[in-house]
Amino acid sequence: MTAGMPRQVVTVGTGVAILGLTSFVYLAIVGRVLGPADVVPLTTLWVLINAIGPALFFPLEQEVGRAVAAREAVGLGARPVFLRAAGIGLGLLLLLAAVCAAAGAPLSRWLFDGEVLVLASFFVGSVGLCAQHLTRGAFAGTGNFLRYGVQLGADGVLRLAGALALGLAASTQVGWYAVLLGLSPLVAVLLTAPRPGRLLRDGPPASWQDVGSALGLLIAGSAFAQFVVNAAPIAANLLATADERARVGVFISALVLVRIPLFVFAAVQAALLPGLARLAAVDDGVGYRRRLRSILLLVGGLGLVGLLVVAGIGPWLVQFVYGAEFRSNRADLIPLAGATAAYMLALVLSQALISLRSYRASLAGWAVASLAFVLALLVPAELELRVGTAFLTGAAAGVVFLAVAMANRLRQPLNGRVGTR
Repeated sequence: MTAGMPRQVVTVGTGVAILGLTSFVYLAIVGRVLGPADVVPLTTLWVLINAIGPALFFPLEQEVGRAVAAREAVGLGARPVFLRAAGIGLGLLLLLAAVCAAAGAPLSRWLFDGEVLVLASFFVGSVGLCAQHLTRGAFAGTGNFLRYGVQLGADGVLRLAGALALGLAASTQVGWYAVLLGLSPLVAVLLTAPRPGRLLRDGPPASWQDVGSALGLLIAGSAFAQFVVNAAPIAANLLATADERARVGVFISALVLVRIPLFVFAAVQAALLPGLARLAAVDDGVGYRRRLRSILLLVGGLGLVGLLVVAGIGPWLVQFVYGAEFRSNRADLIPLAGATAAYMLALVLSQALISLRSYRASLAGWAVASLAFVLALLVPAELELRVGTAFLTGAAAGVVFLAVAMANRLRQPLNGRVGTR
């Protein structure tokens, strides 16, 4: 890795570790208080708020981080880029609000057992995630990873503190636990973001090409990527019979646990795209390839460690975290761990393509992965194995396609130009 990268990873990694630890303690509390069946609306909210929110707003972080880093590399201020992205984020929130208002009742019944407060928490959480991804893009693009890490940690501490209070009060109201998930991202932004005038330096006006022209492709690609990683619990909900409802609660809870490496990967991902974009902007092909190889090796090792842990103590770990009622087996957990490892490698390759503005190749890779997931889901099997195998198939297909696309792209000049109009 290049100089500074380990420090960036450690800084963000500390925040990620706090967020990950507090998140799983939060889930352990609600799992024990509510039980496998009653926890389903909340775990569904957890999945959705970490799926639809990033699908819409992580592209803003990607483009803000890439454009800010590229401008900073050649001495240009990036505030106009941020303001343009913020306007786009507001438009996405208005669209999401319209969907929630128009289809609120059926969505609440279908996904959240009629809990309207859970649906409201989903929208509030989306507002917070939009603000988080915008500010994190600015933090990453300028190398301010301390604020990035503190924001992650604050989000986790806030939700855990609320869950502990509700747990000590023996509250079984799903809606109040959902409110914690919705409010914590927004409060974390208020605690960590500086005033707009201090966030970024002013600079030349941002053209639509600087941010907006790629967002359609990025949002589509992000939506497919989120589908691959989060469709499994939704599919389990849809395929399960009434008698399998408790099994769905166990499966989703186990899936969240098995995906712990994704939290660790977030520490690498925060610095990944801006770092590669800087190297591309100055056409440093040797440095670019060296950093990409290092990150692929690091992430591959992380995925392997996760797989070995699940194969060794996975079922015991699920019961240790959630309680004795949450019974699982290795045959169900190992495909989930393998899929998580493959998904992280696909994310690295996708981010690398985006750093070179190969947006269509990134989108195509996630579209192929999504199609592979759906096709694999058609193969009949036991519920948990059927859904887990579909996740693994989709993630593996994405890795293969994106690896081929990246190899082809690296045969061409990096050509990292910075738009200033």
